Amino acid sequence: MRTFTFKVRNQEMLSVKKFVVLAGAILLCMQATHADDSSVLYRETFGGPAAGNTNFAFVGWSGYWSPTAQTDDGVVSPLNNFGVGNSLGIPTNLTNVNAGASARTNGFAFASGFQAVSNNILTFTSEYTVDQSVWNVGSISFYSGNTSNAFPNGMPGYRIAVQIDGNWYASSQLLVQNNNIAAAANFNTSGQQLIFNWTPAASAWDTLTFTPGTTLALGGPVGSNLPADPITAFGLYSDPAVNTNGVGGIATRRWDTYEIDGTAVPEPSSVMLVFVGFGALLGFRRSRKA
Repeated sequence: MRTFTFKVRNQEMLSVKKFVVLAGAILLCMQATHADDSSVLYRETFGGPAAGNTNFAFVGWSGYWSPTAQTDDGVVSPLNNFGVGNSLGIPTNLTNVNAGASARTNGFAFASGFQAVSNNILTFTSEYTVDQSVWNVGSISFYSGNTSNAFPNGMPGYRIAVQIDGNWYASSQLLVQNNNIAAAANFNTSGQQLIFNWTPAASAWDTLTFTPGTTLALGGPVGSNLPADPITAFGLYSDPAVNTNGVGGIATRRWDTYEIDGTAVPEPSSVMLVFVGFGALLGFRRSRKA
């Protein structure tokens, strides 16, 4: 009789274990349908035209410069000074993800040789929305290849810029490379990847006032955590490039391969399934002790 009872309990134990394993497998499958095989939510490689330079619209982005938010439409700001070129970027073995234009080996974004160099700039895209109810943003990264005549003090940096609920924010953290890349031809071999680890904490963000043709200005701390609503636009904000004497026009800014990485938010139903499995296992173990 005892042997029979022991066998029954063993069979019940095995069934519960199988249930838990099955629940875990279902959870992983459900995650895979969202996360696919990669953690990359968005990537833009800034592939340029076959020859010459073009504006940011070529890759689905927009570019603005100066406190009055002038545009890169090719009239106010010459294409040869603010936009996307066809020189070799970094790296060259990646493809676009959720970006409108197809990836091309050559190309990176830049601001050089005119007023955008000594002014603040904002470049961004709204071609993809990051739904924070579906994705946990992990990091935002890009490659920087700037040059400065007053290195290192005059080296311009970048802030991550995001739009949520129609409001713009810029990261408090200033991302700056630690080398000087004097020529565009050296970007491919010497560009540095800069990474911002995502956090919605109020201390990590400042307000950013942006009205096309009117205002582009960095404000103070936001005062509260960023909303968990969809991120409808994102890009880079860069402060005016000046040396230690406050003289502008001394730097060239280059950037490439803007990428957002993250993981899928577990669905409530899948999480509940796992809890049910563990609950069943716990209940069975208690019944054995009784």
